[in-house]
Amino acid sequence: MGKINSWLNKLKDFKHLRIIACVAVLVIVLVVYFSCASCSESSSATFSSGNIDTTSADYCTSMRAQVEKIVSEISGVGSASVVINWDKSSVQSAFGNGQTENPKAVGALIVCDGGNSTKVKLDVIYAVSTLLDLSIEKIMVYPKSN
Repeated sequence: MGKINSWLNKLKDFKHLRIIACVAVLVIVLVVYFSCASCSESSSATFSSGNIDTTSADYCTSMRAQVEKIVSEISGVGSASVVINWDKSSVQSAFGNGQTENPKAVGALIVCDGGNSTKVKLDVIYAVSTLLDLSIEKIMVYPKSN
């Protein structure tokens, strides 16, 4: 018992003990908080990007509709039809619990009213390249038949 009392007396003499104890508790709380926050983010089954439901099939359909809508709004395009080729092998289970990643676009074909204009083609190619993170040689733009 004498050793414990002498050890406690040494601790009482140690300056800034309360500050060190508060910092230690704060570090523990932050570690627990951030480890739980990252767990909850990775355990959600579907992710949202704006108003897109990102289950694999819904993601592909939503992205095609969004690309079609935005391409149709580009000056000179008129109405547009979009087909996106997806790499389905990129849809894989994460952490072994059935979660999926979004498939990656590997090519796009756009048929639009203004597709015979070089300026419209370039505008559409660069817009789709940006939206789908595709290189420009993987995007083809054709005019609609009359």
